Amino acid sequence: MVAERLYEGAYEARLENGLRILIEEVPQSRSVSVGVWVRAGSRDDPNDIPGLSHFVEHLVFKGTARRDADAISREIDAAGGHINAATSKETTFYFVDVPAEGLSTAIDILADIVWNPAFNQEQIELERNVVLEEIRGSLDDPEQSAYDLFVAGLWSDHHPLSHSVLGSPEAIAGVEPQRIKAHHAQYYRPENMVLAVCGAVRTPDLLGQMKSLSLSDSITPGAVPGRSAATLNPGRYHHERPTAQSHVYFGLAGPDVSSDDRFPLEVINSVLGDGPSSRLFRSIREDRGLAYAVTSNVACYSDCGLWLTYAGVAPNTTSTVIDLVSAEFERLRSTPIPVDELELAKAKLRGHLILGLETNSNRAVRLGNAAIRNRRILSPDEILARLDRVTQDEAHSVVAQYLQPSAMNLTTVGPIA
Repeated sequence: MVAERLYEGAYEARLENGLRILIEEVPQSRSVSVGVWVRAGSRDDPNDIPGLSHFVEHLVFKGTARRDADAISREIDAAGGHINAATSKETTFYFVDVPAEGLSTAIDILADIVWNPAFNQEQIELERNVVLEEIRGSLDDPEQSAYDLFVAGLWSDHHPLSHSVLGSPEAIAGVEPQRIKAHHAQYYRPENMVLAVCGAVRTPDLLGQMKSLSLSDSITPGAVPGRSAATLNPGRYHHERPTAQSHVYFGLAGPDVSSDDRFPLEVINSVLGDGPSSRLFRSIREDRGLAYAVTSNVACYSDCGLWLTYAGVAPNTTSTVIDLVSAEFERLRSTPIPVDELELAKAKLRGHLILGLETNSNRAVRLGNAAIRNRRILSPDEILARLDRVTQDEAHSVVAQYLQPSAMNLTTVGPIA
């Protein structure tokens, strides 16, 4: 197995079974982060079982043929490490952070749980109750519930991106073990996964260890289901809820994860609503005191994107805040961003990237997220250079492309003012 150099200190290799391996050597580090990404998230859940990918994420920790749940926890603790996982719209992600000498243990445990889960009937029932409690907690969270309502109506034709990551109590309460096992068998295939290792690691040593990586005998050849791109559902919508706040969402289509437009749009977004120096923060929170939370962000998926602006406000100020946000949108559309403001946004994004590189886990996440979505992996220096190249004209052109009021989804959740 030969490793291909991606950039200084970073390498890529692929096992015969199709597993893609990414390595970033950080010689000065004394720890290592190991992550496994599966191209299976809430958008890949069956329509009748929303939340299935998240449920599988929980269940793999409940034991394998070699280890029960207690043994998994004890081995990680004995290595001085930390293990966890997360499910998103497009991926399920398992990770371990350990001191350098615990690398072999981390890889062995991650490989065991993701490929060889026991799916014991008793453990399924116990963890079903745990996940149901997690869902109930989410339903009791007004902001999370409001966001789920917004997303449910954001994409046209009930697209799978509308699925809640946690799913519904009814779906999780009723899912049978054979559906759980079938979902795992369908998606947890080496060719549908990525392993990233960053920190105190030497590439030749790691690749030598990976050759003996054991996989489940139950893995059989088969195609992983494809995905269909989503189309934003424009319009104005309201969901009445007896909450103390009104939650206001402005949804616009954004670039997909491979589009070069994501760089100028991140700069524009930073100007608009990313942090205390942003226009929305100053206009709505600092100058008028109308919101505690007011923000914007860009989410790039494998085949589409979302540019989202959010504010949580008093019900009687909802219309005022909508007008203020709309005015900032129009300001972006009508007037190019001044050069000094553009440079401030670029400096902020540069800083966020550089600070993120101080942790092995952030390095691994950067590599894994790009690889699992088949995006070309850029070095940090390449990303910094691309941000530096964003000009006033390019930013204004990208605003015109993505900030189209007629294509916007404006959703409010809360009481009628």
